[in-house]
Amino acid sequence: MKQIYFAALLLMSGPVLGVGAEFGSLNADALRALFPNLNIAAPGKALRIEVPYAPEYVERPVVLQTPNRGSYRPYIPALDRVQAVFLAPIDPTRDANKSYGFMTENNIMAAINQTAAELSRMKVKAILVGNPGPEMRASLASIRRLGADMRYVEVFEKADYHLNHSWFRDYGLLPVKDLRTGKWDNISMTIEGKPLDDLLGLARQRYGMATLGSLDVTETGGQLRGGNILMDAAGRCFSAGFRHPLYENTFKCSKTVTLPCRSIVCHADEYVTFLKNDTVVTNKSEFVPALRAAGYTRIRMVPDDIHLSLANVLIVNDTVFLMYIDELRAQMEQAKAVFEAEGYRVVPVNSGGAGRDYGAIHCLTKEIPE
Repeated sequence: MKQIYFAALLLMSGPVLGVGAEFGSLNADALRALFPNLNIAAPGKALRIEVPYAPEYVERPVVLQTPNRGSYRPYIPALDRVQAVFLAPIDPTRDANKSYGFMTENNIMAAINQTAAELSRMKVKAILVGNPGPEMRASLASIRRLGADMRYVEVFEKADYHLNHSWFRDYGLLPVKDLRTGKWDNISMTIEGKPLDDLLGLARQRYGMATLGSLDVTETGGQLRGGNILMDAAGRCFSAGFRHPLYENTFKCSKTVTLPCRSIVCHADEYVTFLKNDTVVTNKSEFVPALRAAGYTRIRMVPDDIHLSLANVLIVNDTVFLMYIDELRAQMEQAKAVFEAEGYRVVPVNSGGAGRDYGAIHCLTKEIPE
């Protein structure tokens, strides 16, 4: 039955879908026989990076001007180009206890589907991670209706059940560049010590990204998550709430900036994003003095709102994906003009909902750099 079900999915969606793990009784050899060009990931094993359990919490912005040690840096939108973006559609069999703030499942899926369709038209691979069940089929159908180039849409069947669907930024891959070799590798971000072995295998097999170590997001109250690991083109490292343990000896930061919590989740991507020309965009006027102290001379403001952060955007090459809701259309137009004035093409993503905790399209995605 599973074999027929999977074949129906492939026939409905076209020959462009790939699978990163076994599907039921279809083992790797059987899949290769059916689809000779299919990439099938082998399991990966994450090492362990020790981090402090209780990093220093800040009550006001802190700017450290002393460069940090380390030889790695994360993906930087102002410097790096993207070849693929992971998105994780909701799977009710796994996501029953997830929190979405004011966003409904339909709101989240609208944002994922619109973004995936646009990425495909940009010839950037959109990889949907999850179980190829009815929700995934509905998502693929929606993406196709939105005019996607389905040659750039792919499904990665996720075997592990401990995946944080939807908020994919927070879990799984953290691409990092070795500044000594220029090579992209990966740090595995885990929850309760559980690595996503098949996803790590895909990153290694297809993108050549070795797993350098494992960081457990539960050990520092969520402050290791991807939305709180930001760096700009000048090498300045940003986090919110806690001085980030990665910045002390793993990343090579020219200086570090720690912002206080101004939301429940408290991730830096809710308050700032970094553009070319040494430009920072923020929705918090109170952070402007700290940004100036960090050396910024080009600070651009976007409207602030209690329901949605218009600074929390996904930047793919020269395109900004800007999530909004109808009630904030006027504010979205103001933010859109800010990004366009800096030379970016802006794709407004109307999801019909907003995250109470400032969740936005950046939180729903994870880039793989070229």
